[in-house]
Amino acid sequence: MPAVVAISDLHLGEESSAANPLLREAVPPILKDRAEFKNPPVNTTPLKLNKLLHGIAREAGGISDLVLLGDIVDLSLASYSNCALQAREFFRQVLGGVLPGALVWVPGNHDHHLWVQACEEEYIEAPLREGSLPGEFARITGPGKGTGAMNRHNRGVQFLLGLLPPHVRDRFWLAYPNYVTACGGGNLLFHHGHFFDQSMSWIGTSLVEAQNLSELEIFNAPYLDFIFYGSGQSGRLSEQIENIYEEIRWAYERLGIVLDFITLKKFLKWLLGRLKKGGDRGTELDKKMAGRIARYLGYIQRERETAPALYPAEFSLVFGHTHRPLAGGRVENYPVYNTGGWTVDELWPGPDNLRTGVFIAVPGREFIVQGIELDREIYDFCHNLNHAYREAVKFDPGAPG
Repeated sequence: MPAVVAISDLHLGEESSAANPLLREAVPPILKDRAEFKNPPVNTTPLKLNKLLHGIAREAGGISDLVLLGDIVDLSLASYSNCALQAREFFRQVLGGVLPGALVWVPGNHDHHLWVQACEEEYIEAPLREGSLPGEFARITGPGKGTGAMNRHNRGVQFLLGLLPPHVRDRFWLAYPNYVTACGGGNLLFHHGHFFDQSMSWIGTSLVEAQNLSELEIFNAPYLDFIFYGSGQSGRLSEQIENIYEEIRWAYERLGIVLDFITLKKFLKWLLGRLKKGGDRGTELDKKMAGRIARYLGYIQRERETAPALYPAEFSLVFGHTHRPLAGGRVENYPVYNTGGWTVDELWPGPDNLRTGVFIAVPGREFIVQGIELDREIYDFCHNLNHAYREAVKFDPGAPG
């Protein structure tokens, strides 16, 4: 029976993405004359993923669902044009000859604006063009292909089809914030993981208690869109915002400084999330993360009580966001898996731990997160490029008056 595969946190557009097939395009103009960046290595990572997908399809008899589990592009730290350029080429290489039953995009925080765009087109702009007035809408989809997820026939997803090779466009789905599918006799629930993160769901969990998933999105969407889209599309200001963020993280990595967590967290949790991606996120499923997942599962339970057909009673949970591959954990008796991440600008994975993961579920077999080794040459190039860019773009608030 066909397999279900998921990958997340590519962060295409950002210079630190080890999944970027166009490394030459990732070099900013300020660094193009630097000898070490004139001839970037050829990144074969997308072709390796393509080979992996072909192998899975051959062994399992196909791929029923290929899930893009959020932060596929990084609109918070890269321009829209760079994100689109890299994503289109990535999909061309990865999906060559691959024909999944469904290609499903489940946005996260860094590509959350794509979901905002889809909603505005579907529920506001298209009706206005047709002479109708827009009405209220739920801000989320149902979690499945038969329970409300958008597909190629929805007006809201048409712009995303332009990123994909023609042979998969009629198989495209957009689901947010969750996607549910079956694998053999079991069920899988996919969620990017940003709503497990206190800094990205605090309005609906701390300031005001959201009553359901729709309210959780409504309360937090303006905040998410400002932090994870507006800050990346602000011209030269975007460079300075990113530089502040990266300089503090680089101080951690290079100097091991014990920084004033209280001051920094107040600023960076408001501006761009955690001090370093991971904050309280480790390679293990610690109690804090498990508690936040359990809180989110409470929302799933509420949805099931009001609409039993939407969510199954039993499922395995698959998420990304933390960039730490994980398999074998449990939260409230739900098996939990994490798909890892593909950026190299953090303490994780680090130069001595070049690995990430791809979630693979084959009916009749144990679900796994298959380890993927990052290429050392690609890691070093992206890591050095990120460092050099931070050095070249210094924060300058300007003189008053």
